[in-house]
Amino acid sequence: MIAPAALYIHVPLCRSKCAYCDFFSLPVPAGGDETYDRLVAATLDRAGVLTERFEAGPYRSVFVGGGTPTALPDAAFARLLRGLAALAPDPEEWTVEANPESLSPAKLEAMLAAGVTRLSLGVQSLDDGLLRILGRPHDAELALKAMELASSSGLELSADLMASLPEPPETRGRPRELAAEAERLAELGAVHLSIYDLVLEGGTPLAASLASGRLSPRPEELDCEEREAAEAALAARGFRRYEISNYALPGSECLHNLAYWRMDSYLGAGPGAVSTIRTEGGCSLRIEEWREPGRYGREAAELAREERVPRLESAFEALMMAFRTRFGLDLDGFARRFGCELAELLPETLASWEGRLGPGWGGGRSLALDEVGLDLQNRFLADCLGELERTGFPGRSRADIAP
Repeated sequence: MIAPAALYIHVPLCRSKCAYCDFFSLPVPAGGDETYDRLVAATLDRAGVLTERFEAGPYRSVFVGGGTPTALPDAAFARLLRGLAALAPDPEEWTVEANPESLSPAKLEAMLAAGVTRLSLGVQSLDDGLLRILGRPHDAELALKAMELASSSGLELSADLMASLPEPPETRGRPRELAAEAERLAELGAVHLSIYDLVLEGGTPLAASLASGRLSPRPEELDCEEREAAEAALAARGFRRYEISNYALPGSECLHNLAYWRMDSYLGAGPGAVSTIRTEGGCSLRIEEWREPGRYGREAAELAREERVPRLESAFEALMMAFRTRFGLDLDGFARRFGCELAELLPETLASWEGRLGPGWGGGRSLALDEVGLDLQNRFLADCLGELERTGFPGRSRADIAP
């Protein structure tokens, strides 16, 4: 097995459920601190158990996400960070996610005391009407105040925006100042920006509003124009698009997310977290943590599900993640892991996409989609998957693909 050097901690608490969200999350519990204490203790215990089992570390990156980690009370939040600092001393990058409504000076003090290096703030929009549609518990003014507070802390600052947002039929086609929003966040100290397209998930309130006609989808041509304007504005400030939805000043790329995109081994602890461990022969071990509300401690960890990911599926996942980035796929690493060259595995796809493929930013022998190719990644991956399913690995039967 490849020992993990990245640790993810999931805090599944939210003050309210956003209208678009289908991630695993739980409402902030009412009453005393017992539930928070049990959650923090169980998460730290599980992180320790997984670290020992897989001989993980020293951790290069730690990421505390959710949910909303800053929805924890101050004492529980500080206890979680102190426990992680003992488990993962001196990581190169340590990120904590926050929402504007739950970021406070006390939370920032706890982060700095524990050794956190980076804050990721969920802004999503600076348009109050769009924030209401998304069901966000903050407005634009609060988001800007949180940005100012975070910037003054000295932490490296990342922020999220969402594109492709629906709108009421009566305002369909109204211009959105996505570029101005991105520029404003950069002015306030963000060195990293994520601009995600909204993915509409079935069963969410937002999906129901669109199905009923109360909201309309954003016209695709406007979406493209607004994103292109935002990209140009960020490029003028020195930001590089290093992944489909992520932009950073050089040297401020998210190391933790790069571990995912490179399919390195990583551990995840906390209700709903996932671990993926690279194993010999090209397969992976995936562990999905417990999700049952109120079940904490070692007995809850017994509810975690483990599965062996077959070699062919692992190979496709490696392609899917690597070709999200401008760093691209490490061709030598892929060949060592899966026992064949990419050119042997996907000759038809590579030939048909030759004009959109070139050396990646990763150095050595790497291959990446160009700027236009990133926007066409789904088509490229569909071609990859189709060829993989038709041919499997060179010189091997279909029966040899699964572990």
